Amino acid sequence: MNSYIDAVKAEFKNGKTAVLAIIFTVARIIYGLAWVEAGIEKAGTGWMNFAGGHSAKLIAGMATNMLPPKAHGFDPLYINKLWAWVATNIFNGMPGVTDFLVVVCEIAVGIGMILGFRLFWVAIVALFLNVQFAVAGSANNFGYIWTNIIIMNFTKYAELIGVSGYFKFKKGQLGTSDKNIAA
Repeated sequence: MNSYIDAVKAEFKNGKTAVLAIIFTVARIIYGLAWVEAGIEKAGTGWMNFAGGHSAKLIAGMATNMLPPKAHGFDPLYINKLWAWVATNIFNGMPGVTDFLVVVCEIAVGIGMILGFRLFWVAIVALFLNVQFAVAGSANNFGYIWTNIIIMNFTKYAELIGVSGYFKFKKGQLGTSDKNIAA
């Protein structure tokens, strides 16, 4: 194989791989654009001024939603209490930095998705952000949460056409399907 494109073509000889790679490539690009758009929208509404205050109310709501009486049931590892303490005492203690990090992380997730670079780790960051948004009261994040989980499980296909796929090719880890067929 002389090039990355030839390696991808060899992988596409398997019909399942071809269909899944195309579907996940299109889906991750659309998903990435949504993340970039969300980050740019926040940047345009003053989240990047280091004055803080945009995320403070959301974090306070998140902490309230994670603790009794709103949260009920057994929490054996005290994760809710721990995370509510971290959110209240650390993130709300530096609201300007928190606002800035939300914008930067949203744009970074979007760019990572669009480029197809290290999607498992990008999806972990996205999942973390989406869970925080959901706990803070945003009801539209459940689709995003499921999308992140699906991308984490199908990274092989989602990265085939992308930066990570190219790096795998350069390391000699891509394009092995035709070698197995010829053997």
